[in-house]
Amino acid sequence: MVNVNSFLVDWTIRFLENKDAIRKEIVNIEKNVSGFDFAVHYMDKVKYFIIVSILVDRLFNEIKNEDYIGFITLNNLANIRFTVSNWKRLIGFKSLNIFFVNPFSSLNKVWTINPYTHDKICDKTSLELGLKSIAQMVESIGMEELNNKIKLLKEESVL
Repeated sequence: MVNVNSFLVDWTIRFLENKDAIRKEIVNIEKNVSGFDFAVHYMDKVKYFIIVSILVDRLFNEIKNEDYIGFITLNNLANIRFTVSNWKRLIGFKSLNIFFVNPFSSLNKVWTINPYTHDKICDKTSLELGLKSIAQMVESIGMEELNNKIKLLKEESVL
């Protein structure tokens, strides 16, 4: 079995470093910090990241409102539905970003939402429809498919 968590940690760190290539705000990145998968030290803050392929309720016990937090999750309907059904709880975390990812998408690889900010500007009656529309920028992926793609990638790198 491939280690999906480790793959997503490494992939996300590369993604964030590439995104920061121009601004150069990242000072340091540490893995396995204080119960988080990794932390990115920026010039003005530290952002803690949790890799969670499938969003679940226990996440709310692992974060504090004053922390800068990023959830890295798979872009799929189940995670969008979780986001919609837990919207009122999510908007309580001012500095929470949710990164919906598919490292193997032929379209974009990531879309991100800050529920607190999005709630200020969105039409709440069409929240689910709006998130589904945004999610179409990245191909949907489930755990089994991600596992298979990582396994193929590792097999190809051996050849």
